[in-house]
Amino acid sequence: MKSILICVALFMLVAASSPAEAQNKVYTWTDAKGKLHITDDPPPVEASVKDVVEDSSATPAEVRQRREQRLQRNEARRGEKRRSELEDSQRRAREADEQAQEAIRRADEHTQQALEYRKRFGNTPSRREQFKYKIRAEEEKAEAARAEAQRAIDQARAASEEARTVLNPPAAASP
Repeated sequence: MKSILICVALFMLVAASSPAEAQNKVYTWTDAKGKLHITDDPPPVEASVKDVVEDSSATPAEVRQRREQRLQRNEARRGEKRRSELEDSQRRAREADEQAQEAIRRADEHTQQALEYRKRFGNTPSRREQFKYKIRAEEEKAEAARAEAQRAIDQARAASEEARTVLNPPAAASP
């Protein structure tokens, strides 16, 4: 509690010592989780307002300038968040593509091994009968690898589509 009061006192001291930087109103409020906030923006409706300090030393032009600066900061934050989301979705798409290519390579290897195994141990009817379980097992491994590759391809497509959606959001979803 003392640290909060010290923070508030320091904030008020800084605000009072630099009138060009002082805000018109300073709100002290607590959110639903009990976290204390000190802002120049009005608190949300559900917040518990502790204190509102008004500074009448700011001129209307300064207030307008601060409001414009706040709007620019908010816009910059939104732009940074959008860039970050885009970079994350592009990274996920690249990783999914790399995983799909690796799964395809493994599937090709398993398929080649199954073909070689069949060729080596299935060249006569008696050998085919003798090694039919091993041949079948190799073919099942190859089929499982192909299914895994298909899942990885589907995931890569979904990640690529997500990246496209983040890059060009649908008109209905934009605010």
